Amino acid sequence: MRIRKSPIAMWMLVVLAACAGATGAGTPASRPAGAIDFLDYFLQTDDRDERWTINGTDVRPAPDPDGAGARTVVLNKWSDPNCYEIFKITDAQVQIRYEVVRSGGASGKENWIRRYREINGDGPSPGAVWMTRSVVPGGPGMLSRFAQDRWVFDDSKREYVIDAGGSVKEMEIYASCDWADVRWPMGNTTGVRIDRVLRLTSEWQREGLMVETYDYAKGKGLVGWRWLERVSTLRPLETDLSGRVFHCEEGLVYLERANVKEGKPRVWKFQGGKRGRELEVVQFQSHWKPEIGKQWYVVYRDLSREKRLTKTMERIEHDYALPEWDLKKTIADLPGLYTR
Repeated sequence: MRIRKSPIAMWMLVVLAACAGATGAGTPASRPAGAIDFLDYFLQTDDRDERWTINGTDVRPAPDPDGAGARTVVLNKWSDPNCYEIFKITDAQVQIRYEVVRSGGASGKENWIRRYREINGDGPSPGAVWMTRSVVPGGPGMLSRFAQDRWVFDDSKREYVIDAGGSVKEMEIYASCDWADVRWPMGNTTGVRIDRVLRLTSEWQREGLMVETYDYAKGKGLVGWRWLERVSTLRPLETDLSGRVFHCEEGLVYLERANVKEGKPRVWKFQGGKRGRELEVVQFQSHWKPEIGKQWYVVYRDLSREKRLTKTMERIEHDYALPEWDLKKTIADLPGLYTR
C-alpha cells in the first residue's frame, strides 16, 4: 500500500460487507451472485511446496508478529527478505498490517516501516482492509477507514523514529475490482498462460489525481502493478518553454493536447530532453470526484511494459527482527502514535 509517492513500484488500499451494494467492513451474510473469493487470487496457492516466486514476489503463511494468533501471510517483494508486507486474514477480509522496506530496498536508499490499524476493525490486531474476501468483479467498490504510523531509520541515532508527516490518525481508501486482460508486451516466461487477471484499483488520493492498480492471477498472486495520473492536472515543468513537458510520478512526460475527434491526449515519457515510449491513456471516473465525470489518466508506470513476467525457483526467507535497531526488537515493538 502506498499512501504517498515513492520511486519504487509496488505497493498499496478498501472494504465492504459483500462488495455488492454497500460499503464498510463486516462479515458477509451470504455470497452475492457473481462473487469470488479474493483470497484465491491473492495467494500463490499453485506453489504448493513454496518453491518459486513471480517477479520476485513470494506469498506464504507466517506467524502473527503481534502474537494475537491471527491467520497471517507475508508477501515478500523484489526477492529481498528485508522488503515485505504482512497481511492478516479473517473470514471476511484480507488486511494489511505492516509494510517493511529495510536495508535500502530496491532503490538502495530506503529504510522505513508502516503499520496500519483499521478503525472499528475485524479480528485480532486488525490492519487496514486491503480487500474483502467476497468480491464481485465490476460491482460496487469498497471503503476502508484506518490509522497509519510510519517510522524511518535514523542512522545517527541507530533507531527507528516516528515520521509525523507520514503518520495519519484517520484516512480512507476506496477500492474496486474488475477483470482485465494483460498481454505482457515484454514477454511472459513463467511457462503458464496468464491473460485474464483480477485488477484491484486503489483510490487513496482524495482529489482523484492519482490511482494505482494491482493485478492478481488465480493461484499465482500479484503479477502486475500500474500507476496512473490525471492528465489535466499534471504540473508543468518549470524550465520548459514549449508548454508540453510535465511532471509525472518521479519523472517527466511530453503531452500533445487532445484531438477534436476523440478528445484523447497523447502522452510520451520524456527523458534526456526528448520523447521516449508513448504511454497508454485511459478514461477513469474517481469515486472521490464524481462531479467531474470521466477524466483522462496516463498510465505512467506499468510493470507489464517494463519487464518480463518471470518465475524464479527460490524461497525468500525472512523474520520480523530489527537488528539494526536492537537485537531483541521486532516490528511489533515499534511505539506508535495511532496504531498498536
